[in-house]
Parts: sequence; structure tokens; C-alpha cells
Amino acid sequence: MEAMMTGMINNIFFIIFPIILYQMFATAGQRNFFVSHRITMTILFSISIILCMVFPYQFLTEDYIFDLRQVPMIVGALYGGPLVSAVLFIVSAVGRIAIGGDGMYIAILNQLLVAAGVPFLGPLYRKVNRWWKAALVFIISIVSLLFNMFAGYFFFGDPIHNLIGIWLMLMLNQGGIIILTALLIEHLQKQEYLYNSLMRHEKMETVSHFAAAVSHELRNPLQSVKGFVQLLQEYEYPRAKQLEFQQTILEEIKVAEDLIDDYLIYAKPVYGEMKRIEVEPELSHVIKIMTPYANARNVEIFVQGSDAASPILGDSQKLHQALVNIIRNGIEAMTDGGKLQVELETSAHTVCVHIQDEGVGMTKEQVKRLGEPYFSNKSKGTGLGLMVTYSILNQMGGDITVESEVGKGTKFTLEFPKLPNG
Repeated sequence: MEAMMTGMINNIFFIIFPIILYQMFATAGQRNFFVSHRITMTILFSISIILCMVFPYQFLTEDYIFDLRQVPMIVGALYGGPLVSAVLFIVSAVGRIAIGGDGMYIAILNQLLVAAGVPFLGPLYRKVNRWWKAALVFIISIVSLLFNMFAGYFFFGDPIHNLIGIWLMLMLNQGGIIILTALLIEHLQKQEYLYNSLMRHEKMETVSHFAAAVSHELRNPLQSVKGFVQLLQEYEYPRAKQLEFQQTILEEIKVAEDLIDDYLIYAKPVYGEMKRIEVEPELSHVIKIMTPYANARNVEIFVQGSDAASPILGDSQKLHQALVNIIRNGIEAMTDGGKLQVELETSAHTVCVHIQDEGVGMTKEQVKRLGEPYFSNKSKGTGLGLMVTYSILNQMGGDITVESEVGKGTKFTLEFPKLPNG
């Protein structure tokens, strides 16, 4: 009994494991295993058939050896169609001929009937629900075993009444396992369908967020331009006033252009503009620019530099933009003022910029969503600044890590690969 259970478990493992293995290593979003990947399915089920035949097990009596090769044959024929079924039949027939022994011709004939007839049930099988599928594979399995039983009686004179208990147990054994296999496949397919649906939903949601962000951000400068143009059309202003309005119009148009450039940065690589730059002077320049803004909000910036060289491959203008976005967010997070710590750290292989504020902080869920389109902790924010910042860092081969605690502040670490000195 122990040997029988060990052999049965081995056969079940030979059937189930290839299916699980494929799902583990398949590319996300492209795992429509039992529809689009028939070659892979054929190879895996062929291996299952061979292993089941090489490692059979005795069933209830030492005179009766059994294996589960029909499970991958039937399942492969239903999901893969005639071509897959034909290949699996050849593999099974060659293996059975190599094993030889009594009942070889009956086994091959049985396999031929399965390979020829089961694929025609495929269209019906794919239309019914999972429980009808389980019932159908169980019935096919039973019919196949009944064929073997009656063929043994007619060709070899095997007394059916003496072996009916064994055959019933075989039917329940193989039928139960093939139901388990079919339900597992259906479960994996359902999970894949849900995964692909979620991916499509997220893509559509991203597009809608982009549209909302563009609409929200562009409306303000366009409304200003529209208002000044209407004023110039309706009233006669002195030349000096007209020039003032025109200058304001140009500034608002520049705001709209910068906004569009920000969105293009998110989608458009900047590799053509990459060159060797030193982070320390670039960081000093940004601190100089942001200091008046910090002072106006009662925020004091403390800088801790590094004497070591800090060369990286990047674009100075884009680096300025990324640093400004994070420093501005840190300043704005401290509504009652505070200290903003900026530290440049260099090592043998990396250059890191640490930016830490004493602001309101964020929850772990909010930290995970940083960089998503249209996600912002600000009441009127669109998340565009950090979205662009994450894209810039990615294009420059860098990385961003965020540590934050509600009520205690946030620390951003920008890490870049360091170029060799020289």
C-alpha cells in the first residue's frame, strides 16, 4: 500500500508540476498558456506522459500495474486540439512500445481513440462552465478505462467480474486526478484573465489620469491668455499697458509649454542629452535657487556636502528639475516652517543625495503611490512633479527611495551610479 501511494503521488506530481512550473516562469500578461502556447504545452505534457510511464505503480494487487498517462493526454487533447493530441499520441505510443508486455496493443489502440476523438469535444469543453468541464473530463476518463476493461475481456479473456472492484477503484483514482488537473488549469486561467483585466484597467486609468492632469494644468494659463486677449480686443489701452498684457500672455504661454515639456519628459527618453556632470555644483546651484522660496516659508536649508568628486552620467537641466521638485515638496510639507537637511554622499560606486524634511510625513500606502499619475498629497496637486522626477531618475540610471512617518517628516534618497574619476 505504501508503494502504491508513493507511485500515485509521483504520477500526480509529474502531471501537476509542469503546469505550475510554466505559470511561475511565464512572462506576466502573456501567460495565456493553454491557448497560445501549444508548443510549450505539448513539450510539458509529453514529459509528463513519459515520466508517468517510466514510473508506474502497482494498484491493489501486484499483478496490476497502472499509471496516469491518460490524464495529460486527455487534457492536452481538449485544450490543445488535434495537432497537440497527435504529438502526445506518438509520444505515448512510442513509450508504450518501448515498455512492451501484455496489453501493449490494447493500450496503443486506446490511446489512438483518445487522440482521435477527444479533440472534437474541445469546442464544447471550452463553452461550458468549470464544473461541467470537470464532469466531462471525468466521463472521458471513465469511457477510456471501460474500453480497456472490455478489450481485455474480449482479447485476453480477463474475467471482468473478478476485477470489477479494481476497475472501479481505477476509475475513481484516475477520474479524481483528472478532475483536479482540469480545475487547476481553469483556476490558473481565471487568475490570468483577472490579471490581464487588471492590467488593462490600470492602463485605461493611467490614460484618464493623464487627460485629467493635462486638462487641469493647462486650463489656468489658457484662461489667463484668453482673458488678456479679450481685454485687448474690447478696450483701447495705452501702449505701455498693451506691452504689459502681451508680456503676461507670453509668460502664460511659457508656463503651458513647460507643462507640456514635463509630460514629454515622462514618456520621452533623454539619452541623447546625457553627459558627464558633477552633482555637487549642480546641487549647490539648486540650493541657491530654492533658498529665497524656503525663507519665504520660514524654512531653513542645511547643506552637508562632500569633498570627494561626484561625477555621474546625466542631464544637468533635468537633474535641476528633479532636485527642485523634491526640495519644493519638502519645503511645502512644513506648513509651519522647519529645517530641510540636504546631504551629498559619495562612495566608490554611487553618488547619493539625501533630502529630509520635518513636514507632515506620509503613510506607507502613500509612499507606495508616489510617482503615480495624478497622485498627490496636496489638495490641489496633480502628482506631475514627482511623476516627472521618477522618470528623470529612471532615464539617468538612478533610483529613488523614500522613508516617511506621519507627523515626523520624509526623507528622499536619490542614488546615481558613479562614473570613474578622470
